[in-house]
Amino acid sequence: MDEQELRAQFAEAEKDEAGRLAREEVCRRVGATLRDGGELLWVGGYALGTDRRDGRSPFGFGDDATVGLATVMQVGAELTQGAVALFDRGGLYAGAALVRQLVEVEYLAWAFAEDRVEAMDWLRSGKDERLARWQPGRIRKRSGGRFRASDYAGHCERGGHPTPRSKALLPGHSQSEPLAMWWLDLAQHALSAWDYGLAASPKLDLDYSDELAEVAARNDLPAVIAAWRERDPLLALTLERPWEELTGAPATVTSTRAK
Repeated sequence: MDEQELRAQFAEAEKDEAGRLAREEVCRRVGATLRDGGELLWVGGYALGTDRRDGRSPFGFGDDATVGLATVMQVGAELTQGAVALFDRGGLYAGAALVRQLVEVEYLAWAFAEDRVEAMDWLRSGKDERLARWQPGRIRKRSGGRFRASDYAGHCERGGHPTPRSKALLPGHSQSEPLAMWWLDLAQHALSAWDYGLAASPKLDLDYSDELAEVAARNDLPAVIAAWRERDPLLALTLERPWEELTGAPATVTSTRAK
């Protein structure tokens, strides 16, 4: 398939109303699920566990690892819901800046899923320790290739730092990036962060996996994801071709959730 045919397919997929609604609904539901899941973990981590009893928590929490995971989930919820609100009114650059921060939430959630000590130590850490251990580049190095530096750099270059390439996300400029692709990107990163949060739960002293699954069910997240996969032609296209081939834009992250 040549470039002209590919762009024609993209333009047609972008106009698909059922796909648009399914894509945007995923973002709304995963934002609510991250919010409710984070609140559940915060209450549980505050009240339950042995850290307070044994004098290990500097904050007097029941379980610092659970509160660490709760904090990252709640930050992810704020970023996801904030990006949704901005995209709803066409604020592409500002919304993309929040998606860039969501990538860092995704990284942290992955680290916490690898070892509960990560979540506990992160919560107790100072700035110097966080820079040494949890900077995005350090987590990418530890991930063994799961996260690509070029993807993160693409987010920073367009929706993170103010650069000339940011003009593609601003109103009135030529060769602007389509808002539809940023809804897709938001959905992928938010779902990936949620999945890593679920994977981290069994590593905690008290496993909240069943309760988190109930949170997802109450928000209809599994059904909404299934509908999105069935109805969104943009998702199918981006699984077959990278972002830059579809849009001419620099590559961005495609989360493991959609692979």
